[in-house]
Amino acid sequence: MITFTAEGTLEGDKVKINIKDTDFIIGLLGSDYPTPEEVLLASALSCLMLTVYYVANEKGLKIEKMNGYIEGNLDPKGFQGDPNIPPGFLDISYEIEVKADNKELLEKVLEESERRCPLKDTLTRSIKVNVKWKVI
Repeated sequence: MITFTAEGTLEGDKVKINIKDTDFIIGLLGSDYPTPEEVLLASALSCLMLTVYYVANEKGLKIEKMNGYIEGNLDPKGFQGDPNIPPGFLDISYEIEVKADNKELLEKVLEESERRCPLKDTLTRSIKVNVKWKVI
């Protein structure tokens, strides 16, 4: 088992996140900073692309080129309190271009990568989430 962590501090209308001694600023929609939703999408995209790279290396396949795009659709009315609309993403779509010299092996690598990607799994499988509030 591996445990991943991040820490955050609210600074006005943004949050300073610290991961591995590196700070990131996450902001509200409309700010100059990436939103939590954009960071989630970036994490999901990079996770799938890095999983492809990892699985390809396991199989001895050299990835010559890979570019990706991801988008998620969210109805802001859910975040604004409408009880009939979920506050989170309604759907997420990936589009990834991959080039390798062995297309048959590449197809197997892509299929296995999609199955093994930790964040794709997390987004598609119901998981237990715990929130512990400490009022100070």
